[in-house]
Amino acid sequence: MATVIALAATAAPAAASASSSQAPASQALGNQARSNQARSNQARSSQGPGPGVRVVGSIGVDPSHVGVIVSVPGAGGPLNARAFRLWENGRPKNVRVDPLPGSALRVSVVVDARPGDQLQGAQNAVADLMIGLPAGAEAAVVGARPARLIQPLTGDAGSVVRALAAASFSGPSDDASALALALRQVRPGPAGRRAVIFITTSPVPAALVNALPGQLRAADASLYVAAVPDVDPSLAKLAGDSGGWAVTASSARSLMPAVDAAGADLVHQYRLTYTTTYPALTATRLRVAVAGAGTAATAEATVRVPASYDRSAAAAPASAGGRGGVSAAWLVAAVLLAGLAAVASADRRRRRRAPSPS
Repeated sequence: MATVIALAATAAPAAASASSSQAPASQALGNQARSNQARSNQARSSQGPGPGVRVVGSIGVDPSHVGVIVSVPGAGGPLNARAFRLWENGRPKNVRVDPLPGSALRVSVVVDARPGDQLQGAQNAVADLMIGLPAGAEAAVVGARPARLIQPLTGDAGSVVRALAAASFSGPSDDASALALALRQVRPGPAGRRAVIFITTSPVPAALVNALPGQLRAADASLYVAAVPDVDPSLAKLAGDSGGWAVTASSARSLMPAVDAAGADLVHQYRLTYTTTYPALTATRLRVAVAGAGTAATAEATVRVPASYDRSAAAAPASAGGRGGVSAAWLVAAVLLAGLAAVASADRRRRRRAPSPS
């Protein structure tokens, strides 16, 4: 995906704030899933802490066509071609609109949190994110205290939630190594939408910001940052340049809407394909207007025409899995987790009540 050179939209700034508090994690994962989903639906129905409608970047489709990726996180339903209008350097263009399928999405979540309320808030946020991803999406979790892979890339939401719940966090953070691990998880495989969501409750060293741009470009990945209580401007700029953005939360207990906004941004994305006559790497001004399903907004960006195109990406079918909302398969995984927890608890009680052999 081509890097966005400049971006302006009728929405909130790239570094926004989420301040609503959330209840502690429930002992039963089934109850947690239901309560998380209720909060998730409420967050998605409002503007949320994210930047709203925006041009994420551009990708090659074929030698004469460019695909522009547009995020519409506040849409109340799926959008069709009539909902979009696009201008290239001031000239209107005819576009074909395809929602990005869930199978095109690969996400690595990096968690840098201390034990206690910080970790609990991050766990709640990641569980909510997993439930909201569409069918076909894959996710991995990486810890930063110390840096290690907690859950390799998988399409099984239950595995992600279980792995994070069982992981221990202690000692100093190693964000640089953790982010490198996360990028290695999403980099392999066919072309698609690749992203790293970095959840941190600690200041980020400047050296990390200096090392990340090349790694993000090599993985063709976007960086999203959910930070407590603030985010360094250089890190926010890096996230925006990569196609993601940064958002702050007032405390670890209010991380859920911040991380949920990143998930909604990734899920509600469309590819607008149009014909271009500009040579590769030419900087072009794009203006996109969106009207439909409760959304009316305009976004502007300057992008470079891609130098090449990926035939596998061009051939990837658009499916309903690319739309926002809750995947039934992922909700089933959450319910199964609750059942597993209940069975394990009952088994422990039986063992305690059983008489000792004489």
